[in-house]
Amino acid sequence: MMLLKIFLDNLDNFRYNNFMSKWVDKNGIWWHENASGEKKKLFINPETKQPYKCNEIILEGKHKGKRFKCFRYDRLWVSNPDYWPYKFFPVAKNLENYDNSYKLPTPTAISFSGGRTSAYLLKKVLDAYNGKLPKDIFVCFANTGKELEETLEFIHKVETEWKVPIHWLELDIKDTGKIWRTKHVDFKTASRNGEPFEKLLNKTNRFPNLFERNCTIELKINVIKRFMREQGYKEWYSALGLRYDEPKRVSDSKRNSEKNVNICPLYEAKVTNQDVLDFWNKNSFDLKLPSIDGKTLAGNCDLCFLKGTKTIVNLLREKPELADWWIEQETKRNFNFKGQNLSYIKLLDISNSSFKTDLDDTHHSCFCHD
Repeated sequence: MMLLKIFLDNLDNFRYNNFMSKWVDKNGIWWHENASGEKKKLFINPETKQPYKCNEIILEGKHKGKRFKCFRYDRLWVSNPDYWPYKFFPVAKNLENYDNSYKLPTPTAISFSGGRTSAYLLKKVLDAYNGKLPKDIFVCFANTGKELEETLEFIHKVETEWKVPIHWLELDIKDTGKIWRTKHVDFKTASRNGEPFEKLLNKTNRFPNLFERNCTIELKINVIKRFMREQGYKEWYSALGLRYDEPKRVSDSKRNSEKNVNICPLYEAKVTNQDVLDFWNKNSFDLKLPSIDGKTLAGNCDLCFLKGTKTIVNLLREKPELADWWIEQETKRNFNFKGQNLSYIKLLDISNSSFKTDLDDTHHSCFCHD
């Protein structure tokens, strides 16, 4: 794991800094010329007398104290046009470790999906603070409008039974001013008919897909980012409910840290899915959606295109009305979420007939974790 971390931390620096030459002129000034023939100066580490390298602490200027990530040879630095700009890790990233007793580094947004695992994480953090979170730890639920009512009821139960404030957030899009906004709702006013999702489709006129998941980015990640900026933070931690038995998702989430640094306390504590299920089996309330082979298949967006075909067909057998919204969106835009030959109308038809058990059931994970 340590070797993997070192490799990932240095990957961007390798890509940007090692494929092209750098040189120092007779005056001791370091230069770099990119593939387009643009030549600019490089910022120098005053201790090494050489250009900054990945993970070195910046010693001068407005970014003093932050950890250098890589130079950018594809951008112009408006405020300093003679130099190549650079990227840096958030200040929080400079902390190598955090307390895995569930006392989190701050400021932190706990990303609460409304599933069993993220609720388990919230309970462990609450217990670590004797039931009352510090003022700089925020619990955020980003609602797409396509979560099942059982999920919304579960979130409301968590906030009332555990007496923890949960920020119910939704994407809102306006025509003027700040077009992309975060809207504050609650259990009663939360969208239940896909309104935020439909606003996104209307605005972008583009369907999310396996390779461009703008639904996850705009309905979840950016909604919470705007909320944290509203609180006055430029950088923060994001605590995700990812377990020890989800190592790839943990690795992906940590690589994607930018302004917010993703942390996975359950992974650090080696919590598995069985630990989560054992907790809810003993708890006084639970999510009223079945767990099948350790997965809540009906959780998050009800018929999300990232769910396996067989899973969606089985869900439609139980609740065929779930297809209505998805069919409406596909019909209006003459495009299919799951690919050219597999519309939700077809999936509904399959659910009404005998289908082979070898239907594809490959699930693709995203930010909308359990």
